[in-house]
This record gives sequence, C-alpha cells and structure tokens, in this order.
Amino acid sequence: MKFKASIIFITFISMEIEVFLVLVLSERRKPFFLFFMFTGMGVGFILIPVFGGLSFPAAMFIGMGLGFLFDSIIVVEERKMSVEVPVRIGGIIMMLVGLLMIIGGSIMLAAPRLLERLIPYFIGLGFIAGGAYVLVAGLSIVKKS
Repeated sequence: MKFKASIIFITFISMEIEVFLVLVLSERRKPFFLFFMFTGMGVGFILIPVFGGLSFPAAMFIGMGLGFLFDSIIVVEERKMSVEVPVRIGGIIMMLVGLLMIIGGSIMLAAPRLLERLIPYFIGLGFIAGGAYVLVAGLSIVKKS
C-alpha cells in the first residue's frame, strides 16, 4: 500500500510541476508531456493482462519521462518547431527528471521487487530535482521584475 501511495504522490507532483511550467514560466508551448503521458496510460491499460497491474503506472511513468525529455529538447514557438539541446538549468533538470521517470518505469516493468528497494532514492532525487527547478524558476521571475 505504501508503494502505491508513493506512485500516486509522484504522479501528482510531476503533473503539478508540468502545469506550473506551462502556465507560469514559459512563453513557449510544451505540447508533448500530456501526449506521452496519456499514450503511456493507454499502453499501460493494454498491457495489464500481460504484465499485471503495475504495467499501468510503469507505462505512464515512461510516457511522462518521454514527455519531459521531448518538452526540454523540442521547442515549439508559434508555427515553428526546432530541436535544441537545453543549455539552461531548467531544461537540464527537466531532462534529468524525465530520465529518472523512464528508468523508474522500466524497472517497475522489469523488476518490481528491485523498485520497492529503490523507490526512496527515486522519490528523493525527484524532490531534489523539483526543488532545484522551482528555485531556478523563482530566481528567473525575480530577475525579470
């Protein structure tokens, strides 16, 4: 039960961070996160008979991680789309969060028992990355004022 509660909490926090990024900080659109998250959820539902109940959150985490990666690498402005390597700390942190989510989702599918032992580290690293991103975002807002 503790494991499922932590999965729900991580999902909620990552969705809150994404909404904060899209609505408050960015003049660029970030359309990929929700697409990949919902695609991952759909794939997870399809895989439930094959892998069991953990396939849904695992596929969703993999999708969310891909969404974070794509949103930090692919820039969409008006009618133009380009691929850029993030040079700002916020983009790098988003990439790290995305990689953590992809690794966590993959471990959840491949070795769920291992993830039970590693989940505190994933949660801790996620909170550190989220806190660093909020700090950087807050500093950029203060700098603009």
